[in-house]
Amino acid sequence: MKICKNCFREFDEQEDYNSNPMVELGKIFVEHTAEVNPADYCPECREELGMMNVAGLDN
Repeated sequence: MKICKNCFREFDEQEDYNSNPMVELGKIFVEHTAEVNPADYCPECREELGMMNVAGLDN
């Protein structure tokens, strides 16, 4: 189990969350804009970042 660096919730890094395109988009967004490893963010936070990116909003 890991702790998300954004929301501080525990999440299982071994589960496959790649079925959601917003999670993948959030991962890409974090990879190219932050100095944080996207694997350090929980899937919910990555999904939120992906949706905010599609909407054109900054978080």
